Amino acid sequence: MCGIAGGYILGEDQLQRSLAALHHRGPDSRGSFEAGSFRAGMTRLAILDREGGSQPFTSPDGRVSAVCNGEIYNWQSLRRQLDERGHKFHTRCDCEILPAAWLEWGTDMVQRFEGMFALAVYDRDKESLFLARDRCGEKPLYLTTHGPLKFASEIKALRALGVSLAPDPSRLGTWLSLRYLPEPATLFQGIETLPAAHSLTVNSSGSRTLNRYWSPPQCDLATDEAKSVDELDELVRSSVEKSLQSDVPVAAYLSAGVDSSLLTHYIKDLGGDVKTVSIGFGADSDETPEALAFAKSLGLPHAPTQLQPEALNELPRVIHQMDRPVGDPLILAFDHLAAHTSALGCKVALGGEGPDEHFAGYSFQKAYATVAAAGPLKRAAMTLALNAAPTPLLNRLAKFPADLGRSGRAKITNYLRSFATRSTFQQVTGLHTLFEPHEISRALHPDLRDSQVAHVPDLALGHSPLDTALRSQYDSWLPDWSLIRQDKNTMAHSLEYRAPFLNHRIIDFAFAQPDHFKVSPSSDKHLWRQLAARHLSPEVTHRAKQPFYLPLESPAWRQPLLALAREVLSPENLARHRWIDPAFVASYQSPTDFLPLKQLASLIILHLWFDQFAP
Repeated sequence: MCGIAGGYILGEDQLQRSLAALHHRGPDSRGSFEAGSFRAGMTRLAILDREGGSQPFTSPDGRVSAVCNGEIYNWQSLRRQLDERGHKFHTRCDCEILPAAWLEWGTDMVQRFEGMFALAVYDRDKESLFLARDRCGEKPLYLTTHGPLKFASEIKALRALGVSLAPDPSRLGTWLSLRYLPEPATLFQGIETLPAAHSLTVNSSGSRTLNRYWSPPQCDLATDEAKSVDELDELVRSSVEKSLQSDVPVAAYLSAGVDSSLLTHYIKDLGGDVKTVSIGFGADSDETPEALAFAKSLGLPHAPTQLQPEALNELPRVIHQMDRPVGDPLILAFDHLAAHTSALGCKVALGGEGPDEHFAGYSFQKAYATVAAAGPLKRAAMTLALNAAPTPLLNRLAKFPADLGRSGRAKITNYLRSFATRSTFQQVTGLHTLFEPHEISRALHPDLRDSQVAHVPDLALGHSPLDTALRSQYDSWLPDWSLIRQDKNTMAHSLEYRAPFLNHRIIDFAFAQPDHFKVSPSSDKHLWRQLAARHLSPEVTHRAKQPFYLPLESPAWRQPLLALAREVLSPENLARHRWIDPAFVASYQSPTDFLPLKQLASLIILHLWFDQFAP
């Protein structure tokens, strides 16, 4: 694990300043190479072959040099194939295979990789640069869009390469809707993300060729549930085993939900020597006691931690380390848990992301599929029933610890009424956005309202609404909302985060399964829970999903949040940037409902981001 940076027409001093900006991602060593007008380098967090695995790696003939941020989990089997073709290796580092893989397979090499990676390969004979990013976007890579190409693992490192960080206010409307920007867009002018599952080739003339090398496959309608569970068991076990490769201490994030519990079970069953960690917020949904009990049942050491409301004061620091703003104060929890894990002496942490995305574990996925299949008349009936239902009943029916309140009811009602006029992307994302279009228009400063440019991905339609919802996550939700919070916050504390359930072989398998293997009348994540039932107690297997969220509606969190809002979103502060309308902020009169509190928190994060990057 490390950070990488490079580009054309760079001075060595610029490259070294950029690598210094990435020191937290790789404090153990630093290396670089030069090829004509091109330079690249890396900072290393030593995980495998700590003594011999320093990058860059160069082919024996000097033709190919490579740097990589991440892990290629199947490197051993690929190395055996390359050995048979006459290539020689001298370390136990996964990334040493890159030059040989390029010489044997060229751009097709990434299709053979299992892992998380952002890599750069330079071929001196072809005078070409090849960049690639893993299928889910676990590892980031940012690029300049104009002039000689420059790239880096973090946007701050691009600034050290001489790239101007000028915010782009034309995309604020999209950000306010989603609280993130879908790839490849960023809120910086002239800087984009290399999209997940894509590669980019830059030739000697500077022309760029972007290629998507992977997409979730189409369903082949498997029908034998028992055989599917058998296959899933083998795939998961294999992926967890590969993810345990490490020469340094490893931790497992354990929330006591079915996903992290199943991950921890496989780790224990495979003989993994890990510490388990968890985080709580003092809310009713806090699962830290259950996590402790489960770790104890496996005989694993467990170290829980609590995030206190005072952590809101850490928002400026955490926003800065994330580069791109994600409008959810839960980023504080990712930062705190990573710091806690690193302080325990661990340099690797495994977590349970994936099953909710592959097998429909989120309520909004199923809600979209239900509404899409309902038709206009049923949607009208749903709207009437929603408006007539008593609020306490709605709160009990909603699968979320916080009350819906009037604002939540209004949001769902508007979603149902406007469903037919929304784009597919708006239909899929509408139930987990915060601001409605009319609210976004009011939130933006009047000077910006006519200059907004929508940026949404082109969605690949699935064989059903549920399949479309699941498929859409790989172009938006997963890399830009979920995984960025893990990467930036763990690497800020020199901790490598691995998600074994995001192995593309598991994803390919999941998308080959029919909808009723994912959502059944009695269960979400049906096939996944069938797998869990083979290894875990019924209590854990059937435990309802507890959202991972900050309880902003509780007095302990609400009061400091409102105090922070009064300070950060004061009329004087808002006037400095002229991006948010002070009149809109003033309309929040001490909110108590969960939805407006989250809206207020997202505005705080956005303004603090302005202060970091647009003073």
